[in-house]
Amino acid sequence: MKDINRDQSLNEIVEDHYAALLRTARCYVKESMTAEDMVQEALLKAYERFDLFQKGNNMKAWVFRIMINLCKDHLRSYTKRNVMPWEDQWLHCREAEDSNPLEILVEKEEHEYVREAINHLKPDYHQAVNMYYFHDLSVKQMSNVLHLNENTLKTRMKRARDHISGEIKESSVAHG
Repeated sequence: MKDINRDQSLNEIVEDHYAALLRTARCYVKESMTAEDMVQEALLKAYERFDLFQKGNNMKAWVFRIMINLCKDHLRSYTKRNVMPWEDQWLHCREAEDSNPLEILVEKEEHEYVREAINHLKPDYHQAVNMYYFHDLSVKQMSNVLHLNENTLKTRMKRARDHISGEIKESSVAHG
């Protein structure tokens, strides 16, 4: 019975959140193949350590935490410290048939400003923005995953939003 529950629970994580896990891993390691390895290794660890998962906690957050820790370990081992956001992920989610090419170009330029602003965030701020906006984790879930106080995360989110807003304003003035 325990193995069926483990298999079913982790299959749901794979079906519902594999893409989000992969995007997050890419943000950390910046390489698609390495990101896939990190996600696979995280899922394998979650499978092997399923008995350590505390019932009542959020399994998605638990698997994300495992994967993030693996990515950080990988980065430490290769002394890579920069965190980078998604690479044009918005375009993959966008349905081009609904817009004309000019609208797509304008939207892409707007997304470039946002992406550049996110690129300039401190890693801690980037991590909070990424988890909250792109992976739909609540502040409470982020707190559990990152082992940080909720108010600390709220402060990081506020500062990140202020930074992004300021950079976007500067870019629009400089280019517009």
